[in-house]
Amino acid sequence: MFTPTKRAIGLTVPAMFLITLGSTPAIAHKVKISGEIGATKHIEPSDTPRAGEPSLVWFALTRQGGEQIPLGQCNCRLTLYPQPYQPGTPALAELSLRPISAEGFSNIPGATVTFPQVGAYVLVLRGAPKTAGNFQPFELRFDVTVAAGQPTASPLPTAETATPASTSQTASPAPAASLIAPAWAIGLSVLAGIGILGAIAQRLMTAKRRPQK
Repeated sequence: MFTPTKRAIGLTVPAMFLITLGSTPAIAHKVKISGEIGATKHIEPSDTPRAGEPSLVWFALTRQGGEQIPLGQCNCRLTLYPQPYQPGTPALAELSLRPISAEGFSNIPGATVTFPQVGAYVLVLRGAPKTAGNFQPFELRFDVTVAAGQPTASPLPTAETATPASTSQTASPAPAASLIAPAWAIGLSVLAGIGILGAIAQRLMTAKRRPQK
């Protein structure tokens, strides 16, 4: 059975509890206390979750005096609520806890959470001992502010393969050399032919005029 720590001069029990939790590696993280139980909450990587992106959240449970409470000793439940929160507010999600190790703690409650959008939320950690009398049941509420997620990069447009215009054109056949002789060549041929025929005719006429012996 847990024996309450004696009060120190000038310090209340809650103040001593915070000093005990502050001596852990998670001194910069958020701390909540419920009765004899305190918890240090941290969301990886820097306590600033982003909308639409999975984040790891873990809790280092400690009782007064600094003794750690592992997940194996606690029937713990973690629930996500929207802000503003009050008893009876419908839950956004019931998160599955698993034992993890972080910043010098071992077997502490951890879960992966994806906040749906930018805004304010509440994570509520409830727990009861698996062994009766080990510690008092508790409920711890942690406010969470969610920032905008990284914009999704639009895929670069795929460059369409341009079909190059055909540069090869059907070569026009070279004009065939004219087989027709020029008119002047034809005229010369005709004149030459007429001249030859005239010479032949003249010889024949001369031969006829010669007296026969």
